[in-house]
Amino acid sequence: MDTLTCFSYACSAVPQETQEQLKYSNKILLPASILHKIDQRDDVEYPLFFKVTNPVCEFGRVCAVHEFTAIEGLVNVPYYILEDLGLQEGSPVTIEYINPPEGSYIKLKPHKTEFIDLPDPKQILEHIMSKDYPVVTKGQTIVINHKDMNYRIDVVDTQPSETIKIINTDLDLDFDQPHDYIEPIVVEPDISPPRNVKLDNFKQTGKFVPFSGKGRALGSK
Repeated sequence: MDTLTCFSYACSAVPQETQEQLKYSNKILLPASILHKIDQRDDVEYPLFFKVTNPVCEFGRVCAVHEFTAIEGLVNVPYYILEDLGLQEGSPVTIEYINPPEGSYIKLKPHKTEFIDLPDPKQILEHIMSKDYPVVTKGQTIVINHKDMNYRIDVVDTQPSETIKIINTDLDLDFDQPHDYIEPIVVEPDISPPRNVKLDNFKQTGKFVPFSGKGRALGSK
């Protein structure tokens, strides 16, 4: 386990193109010294994943590594992860190598119904998540950027463990109802017998309603 100083991409010397690429992901930049340490171990599997933890509250998130090009002693993360961990720019964090199991199942809950209204939202998720979120943890919220629109999505459930790898694996994907989903109002059909509207009007107003009285055949005595 190593202690590094954490900065978001926005407060780093990371090129703007890389910042835009990684802003909506859980990919981090680590210094080369971390890779050198990992290479000395015999139990390491690639791709590499690390848990970034706030040592004050001991809350962390498992992230993928984009590159080992961070300045020595620093780790760069997307800003939303900095917020998620309750950190400020320049806060110390601990870094620990993690090897989560391959996922078999994931259940997601979009914040907005408009996401599931997109054409083939499952295909969109499979494409973006395999690229930007190769590892996910139950209870976290990810941000999917699609055609310049951001969609926040909660990870409701994961199997076989709380943290799973989702790349190069067969993964069953389910959707929960979005947060803003509203059940459609079902209008019950009116099965009451027909009413004599004109007669009802007379009873209510006390005024004469034409042709509302009792009928009588013409010419009768």
